[in-house]
Amino acid sequence: MKTAFLTTVFPMNESFLDDFFESLQKQTYEIFDVIVVNDGYENLERLKRTYSQTLNIIELPYSNTPAKNREYGINYCIDNNYDILIFGDSDDYFQSNRIEESIGLLKDNDIVVNDLSLFDENGIYEETYISNRIKNNSIIDFDFIRNKNIFGLSNTAILLTDIMKIEIPDDLIAVDWYIFSLFLLNNKKAIFTNDTISFYRQHQENTVGLKSLDLESLKRGMDVKKRHYKKLNLIKNIFDREIDSIELKIKDKNISYPLWWELI
Repeated sequence: MKTAFLTTVFPMNESFLDDFFESLQKQTYEIFDVIVVNDGYENLERLKRTYSQTLNIIELPYSNTPAKNREYGINYCIDNNYDILIFGDSDDYFQSNRIEESIGLLKDNDIVVNDLSLFDENGIYEETYISNRIKNNSIIDFDFIRNKNIFGLSNTAILLTDIMKIEIPDDLIAVDWYIFSLFLLNNKKAIFTNDTISFYRQHQENTVGLKSLDLESLKRGMDVKKRHYKKLNLIKNIFDREIDSIELKIKDKNISYPLWWELI
């Protein structure tokens, strides 16, 4: 199976990228290409020299919105006849069996979403976060992510064999939520696994998600949700009640282990 591991890079902390590439070097499954959409990161040649002996790194220079950068990378993989596409954010890193486990589960599923362990500059502080809410090997349908999300562009993998090229609205922020909502609305089968882990870095640049909210992040999150529902409504007219129900308040603070966008 021709396999791509897709990421985007931009001006960022170089040590994050070393963590990312080092974790790909340690993968138990070794036959894959690393597709890097480069939006203005100036030191990628250093990373290529460092890691190209063990990784086949393909750079795609491209500078656009985060949504369009993702669109460009996904469509490149479709155009170049990859069978499997694995997503990973360049400021995260991954358990050594991530690619192998994803490929194995894609034999019987269209999408794999794996667990997350949260870490910051002090180390890992929350292991297997999503497993607090979902059992291993659960099938995830659209209803589950209608008003929240677990599908990130650092913990997912998809089978590309019957996926058409995609178009992502360039003003979307929750690109991952939009993409996987479309897939599930089109009856793709998704499975959750905690048999492999993405290590999800928590820092100031994170979009609102798996963290507590203040007023500013609440306002931003409301904007994200409204955009998400309105764009999906253009394709599947089923989100009127969600759009109408968004108001300036934080939902039940007693939700244990809230998922992306769930508190808004």
